[in-house]
Amino acid sequence: MKPEVRIVFENDRYMVIYKPAGIPVQTASVRVPDVCSILKNRLKGGYLGVIHRLDQPVEGLLVFAKDKQTAALFSDEVSNGRLKKSYLAVAFGEGPESGTDVCFMKKTPDNLCVIGEGEDYKRAELKYELLAKEKETSLYRIEIATGRFHQIRAQMAHLGLPLLGDRKYGSDASLEASERLNISFPALCADRLQITDPADGSVKTFDVKPENPAFGIYDQKLFEK
Repeated sequence: MKPEVRIVFENDRYMVIYKPAGIPVQTASVRVPDVCSILKNRLKGGYLGVIHRLDQPVEGLLVFAKDKQTAALFSDEVSNGRLKKSYLAVAFGEGPESGTDVCFMKKTPDNLCVIGEGEDYKRAELKYELLAKEKETSLYRIEIATGRFHQIRAQMAHLGLPLLGDRKYGSDASLEASERLNISFPALCADRLQITDPADGSVKTFDVKPENPAFGIYDQKLFEK
């Protein structure tokens, strides 16, 4: 069975959806189905505002606006840091229990994120909290204060904690473990999304359980909301 885009919540102003790994949010290729085309078909050609994105191989929650006013409000939330996202990740190796990492990174012409120094590099900040350890892996709760290209994947690899299933930033050891465990996508899920409802100003939190098989290594009670 192919993974499908799922509607988690919907009203007349916005929708929150679960994007499975492997499906792009938006693509110019007519041969590749993407989240936007799937949702526009559902809306029968109505307005669809893209507020934020996830990498194609990453699963998790996204919010889309159904009118321009709501899109502007959500975009302002993103700019001011009020739209909050939280991630779960399974890293290969054992790292510290918690901490904050700050580095500088840039996107290369061949679509990779490199970490270094220079005028082209932008500041990246990531917070991580260790939730559990199992079978040479570590389960982390991750939040980012900046939204850089491939930030979590590149920054965790830089910390010596490459994500299982990450073919771009994995180490030889993590790639071997990923193949052995049959993990084909980066073990990263945007599992929690907090927004301010534009209708009444209430704060709403949405959660989803990760589906990447890497998370199956752990006691599933860890993912119960």
